[in-house]
Amino acid sequence: MFTELSRIFAAPARIKLLKSFLLYPESRKTAAEAAAAIGLSKNVAERDARALAQIGILTLRGSKKKKLYSANQGHEFYEPLRSLLNTTLPDDRALLSVFRGVSGVALIVATGVLALEERSAIDLLIVAKRSQNPRLGKAVMKLERITALPLRYVILEPQIFSERVEAHDRLLRDVFEFKNRVILGKAP
Repeated sequence: MFTELSRIFAAPARIKLLKSFLLYPESRKTAAEAAAAIGLSKNVAERDARALAQIGILTLRGSKKKKLYSANQGHEFYEPLRSLLNTTLPDDRALLSVFRGVSGVALIVATGVLALEERSAIDLLIVAKRSQNPRLGKAVMKLERITALPLRYVILEPQIFSERVEAHDRLLRDVFEFKNRVILGKAP
């Protein structure tokens, strides 16, 4: 048991890879696809995915050219590892550091998977002066790599945000009524 656990947690890259598969067990993807999503090199992802498949926590299907990996839901450590990885979140400072250098951001609210709230429609609400700022998109991509999860996010301009708050918009109401973490700014 301890040998198997030490092989599972052998490297930070392996843990990120494992998280990307365990939290979305129905998905099948190649190691290269997983690597692109979580910011690993293709070779490291392939090596670690192969090792996790040998342990049995991942299943391997496909041909020699296209190997598809997925979570093995029948493995004895599947549920404990899934609940452990589901509750490990970056702290507020780590989330905020991703957005340093992005000007005009007035409010950042983490909800959904970033606040352990399953009912939320989004994971991140950002209010910024320019909603089309390319730096915001890059910051969100960096955050996806840190968390090893695809994030659902909304970027609103302050005027639109105020109008939606006054209109008691369902999306914003859900964000602020459900569990959330205000990372930057002040919630309405």
